[in-house]
Parts: sequence; structure tokens; C-alpha cells
Amino acid sequence: MSNRRILLVNPPLIGGIAFTRQGRCQEREEVLGTTKPPYSLALAAALLRERGIELRLVDLTAEQRSTDDLIADLSRQGFTPDLVVFPSTTPTLRADADQMARLKAAFGAPLVCFGPHASTVPLASMAYAPQVDAMIVGEPEDAIVALASGDRPDFSAVPSVTWRRGDQVVPHIANGVFSGLSTAPRPAWDLLDLKNYRLPMVNRPYLIVETSRGCPYSCDFCVAPIHQGHKFRERSASALVDEIEWAQRTFGVRYFYLWGDTVTLNQKTFSAFCEELIARKLDIAWFGNARADNLTDPAFVHRLKRSGCWMLAMGIESASPEIRKDMVKRLEEQKVRAAFANLRDAGVKSFAFFIFGYPGDTSAAMETTADYAIDLDPDFANFYPAVPYPGTALHEKVRQQGLLKHDDWTRMEYSYYLLEGHGLDETTVMKAINRARRRFFLRPRYVVRHLSDVAQLVFSKPALVGHLLSRMLLGQQVVDARGVDEAGLAQSGS
Repeated sequence: MSNRRILLVNPPLIGGIAFTRQGRCQEREEVLGTTKPPYSLALAAALLRERGIELRLVDLTAEQRSTDDLIADLSRQGFTPDLVVFPSTTPTLRADADQMARLKAAFGAPLVCFGPHASTVPLASMAYAPQVDAMIVGEPEDAIVALASGDRPDFSAVPSVTWRRGDQVVPHIANGVFSGLSTAPRPAWDLLDLKNYRLPMVNRPYLIVETSRGCPYSCDFCVAPIHQGHKFRERSASALVDEIEWAQRTFGVRYFYLWGDTVTLNQKTFSAFCEELIARKLDIAWFGNARADNLTDPAFVHRLKRSGCWMLAMGIESASPEIRKDMVKRLEEQKVRAAFANLRDAGVKSFAFFIFGYPGDTSAAMETTADYAIDLDPDFANFYPAVPYPGTALHEKVRQQGLLKHDDWTRMEYSYYLLEGHGLDETTVMKAINRARRRFFLRPRYVVRHLSDVAQLVFSKPALVGHLLSRMLLGQQVVDARGVDEAGLAQSGS
């Protein structure tokens, strides 16, 4: 047993803006209408608790609290952390590191960060955030346990850590791969206020249950394979259903986000999971990410529905086969259409994602993609600008082609378009996105069909709906989260 004290903390709002910092997801709340529960922190807390290590788990974003408030709270409790571990993302790293530096100054605890930026460009990330003492490359769990054990953190003993030794940054020698995925404990959700994590439309709490890790695909814009590797690893059907049943019984949660880049990838094993859910007759609903070419079997999709599948999200990206090929997004047209037909027939909601402004796109091609989205007619859709995250093949491609106008990490998120050339720039692409949203969501047929969903969304997230409408209809500029300090954060209501 270690006598050390570990603080696991999700950083605060940035200028009143809530960001998700979970796995590869690094978006504002407005993108999906919710910030995801911090599963990685909750799992790390469970692993540390198994080993008798004293810890605190705090989600400052969900609680809308400031770092100074946390410092005062920990001081009142007499809890002085020996190590501070926090997740971050490419657009939030600078603000997150500034806030976590307050904890370091107050308690003298070294800062350890993990997330997609650390996995893709760890050396650049350490230079970008000089307050941080170490970054975990790849999956963080084993590294967190190792650093929390013993009398002091030994960065040199953990292969997946890039760390600071004086003025020198020592690079990692291996990527982290969680060795205990198949036997992982249940996340320490009891340490968080679950009322803070609510699904839009249904306005009910939800939790993450991790089904798998790794993605065998190679989409050039995605950080997931860099963060978790290409090897697809699954948890057993019985372990997944046991965890769902436990969470339902313990916390009264009915909605679950099945966490994995493509949860339906292995139809045989995922069918076994569905049959186990059906057999236990649990009154739950689940949703997750899938690929259209995994959903071409009507019997499989109906099995998903019977097991409680509420909605599946799929990246379609573009109407252009040539652009999808350039993205290394291999999707056959007939399989895309079969997937949407099967979901409609089974009564499973569909959420489709489309990317605008990818190299090779044109104004006409973006209009064609909007037409395509309307023709596919998913229940929900979103249209995003191409984001060249550092470390991805897309980032290297646009840099070599001279298309990357700004290499500003704080703007590497779905609110901005950073490329310029071949007739595309930020104004052209963001206008095309707003036009596509208007065309898709303001169709009379769509409004009538989804009136109850819209009403639920307005009821559960009125401020968010107002903000999205003002951007879609009036072209209102996005709130800029760059350079906001704690005073700005406090003024925003945290």
C-alpha cells in the first residue's frame, strides 16, 4: 500500500465553455449537446483504490467550479496531493496547463497529463506546456498506477512517459497499452455527481461503458489509432452486461454510451453481448459509434434494437468517393445506403457526421455533400470543418501542401477552419457548414418528424439551442476560448 495522495482532476471550463476531454474526443459541449463523463479518470480512480492509494477525483468542468475553489476545498480537507493527473486536448492544453499550474504552486505536486495531444506529439506538447512535468503517451492507466505507487513518482521507470529532467525533455520509449482491459474494475462513478452528465433530448443521466479499444482503420484525420493503436481489443459480453446491470442497480442510470471507436466491428462477439442484454431483460437504452459497412445485415441491426440500441453515430464524411479515398475512409455507397435503411426499419436513430473543407473539396462539392446528407435523411447530422490535428496524416499533408494557414492548437477544434487554398478559406467553409445545417434541419418534413426531439432539446438545453440557432441562422461568431484566465472563468459563472 502506498501512503501517497493522488489528485485526478478534469480541468475547469474555459471562459465559460465546457469541453470534453475523454479519449480521442476533444470537442465543445455544443457539438453533441453534452460533455462526456470522464471515464478514463473514473477508471484510473478505481485502479488506484484497488491498491489502497488515497485519492480525490474531481470534475471541475461538470461541477462548474474554479481551480482556486478546488485548492481551498482540498486545503480545508487537509488533503495535500503528491501527484496531480489530468486529461487535456489539443485545443485546451494551454488553458488546462495554466490552471493545473495553480495546483502545482499550491501543493508542490508534479503535473502529469494525458490525452490525444500527448499521444500524437509529446515533445511538442511538453514545449507548448512548460508547467507540465510529464505526459503519458498512449493509454494512461498502467502509467498512472505506476507513478502513483512507491514513495515518489519515478518518471524514468515508466516507458510510456515523456518527462522533464531539468531543462531536458526525455522522450518515451513505448506507447502505453492498458494490460488490464479484460479484467478492468468498474469505474469509480461513486466519486462523481452523476446528475452532471445528462443526455440532450431525454435529459437523463448517462454513463460510459467501454466495450473495446483500438481501431483497425486508417482515416487520415483521426487521432484514435495513434492514441490506442490499430489492434482491436474487446471486453467480454458477460463483463459488459455485468457492468451495465451494476450501474443500473447502483446509480439508477438507464442510458449508456458504449465506448469504442467502432463498437459493432466484430458482429459475432457484439451479437453475443446483445443476446446477453436481451436475456437479462434490463430496461436500458444504449448508443455508440459504428461504421455504415458494419450495419448491412438487417438481422444484426434488429438484434441491436432488441438489446436496447437507441442511436448509432457514423462518420460518412463526404459525398465524394474521391475525397473519401483521399481520407482513407473506405466506404462503399451501397453499404452506406443499406445501413441507413436498416436503422430506419429497425427503429434505431441515426446520427451522421460530415466533413467540409477537406483538401480537394470545393464549394460545389460541399453543396453536394449537403444534398447527400438530406438524401440519406439520418435522424441527426452534423457538419464539421476538417481539423488537421497534430500528429495525423492530414496535418502532415496540409503542411506539406502549404494549406495550413494557422498552426494554432487553441483553434484546432470544430469551431474553426485553419486551411486556405484552392478556393477555400475559413469564411467559405464555415458559411457552407451553416448553410448545410439550415438546409438539413429546417426542412418542414424534418421539423414535423422530429418535433418531440426538438422540444426535448429546447427544454433540456435552452441556452445551447439558442447559441446554435444564432450561429446557424445569423452567422454569430463562436466564442473564442483562447487566452482566458481564471478571472474570466469566474466571470462566466463557474
